[in-house]
Amino acid sequence: MADHQDAGHVQCDHSKGREKVTELQDLEDSLMQKEEFSLDDWIQIYEKLPHTKNTGQPSDALVTYINELLPSEPARVLVPLCGKSPDMRWLYDRGNTVVGVEGAEKPVKEFFELHTDLRHTVEDVPFGKVYKSHDERLQVFVCDVTLVPRGSLGHFDAGFDWGAYTAIKPSDRQKYVDVVRDALGENFRYFLEVCHDGPPQAQGLPHSISFRSIKLEFGVSLKMRVLATKDIAAEWEVDTFFNSFFLLSDQGL
Repeated sequence: MADHQDAGHVQCDHSKGREKVTELQDLEDSLMQKEEFSLDDWIQIYEKLPHTKNTGQPSDALVTYINELLPSEPARVLVPLCGKSPDMRWLYDRGNTVVGVEGAEKPVKEFFELHTDLRHTVEDVPFGKVYKSHDERLQVFVCDVTLVPRGSLGHFDAGFDWGAYTAIKPSDRQKYVDVVRDALGENFRYFLEVCHDGPPQAQGLPHSISFRSIKLEFGVSLKMRVLATKDIAAEWEVDTFFNSFFLLSDQGL
């Protein structure tokens, strides 16, 4: 799943620019040559990553756009494909209830090992297991996010999607969106990071996803506002490639 442990983008080989990729891509492993990653692939990658004692810092985008994402706090916030993201602890420390979803168990265990003051329990659920802080305000479900039954995660005021949507393999993306949409309550706000307008021949992560696909997969009735756009073509040594941050909502923005 998407690795947030260093609050960076999920990046893989877009035909060139390998010097720009994260430590995931530095692994000398045949997995990194794949165009699409399965859940088993992500689990194997996490198993190869070294353990770090650094809790990390929250994503710059989360800090920058927190008022747009959460006009009022405390709130219930969903963090899909969370890894051991520092974003969860940052949101939790602001008084919010935070629920992550992650397919690989190793980063979730490491997250709670890093944050020993949270004191946690682990419980089995029909579709996986859930790690809970002592006050249950921070929970992480370990499961295949595309197989989460309707209503199982509860309902949320907001979601912070940092690289998850662009990491899901295209054939599973609508299933992923359906789970996310089912978990969002009325008058929600959803932060979405997307890479788009990449060259057609580009392979690997992050997937280039068109604005049209976003609207069709999340729902044409949703309101969508662009918060920021960065030209990352030079970084990847390709003709065109952009990284944009969106805010989605069922209400006006």
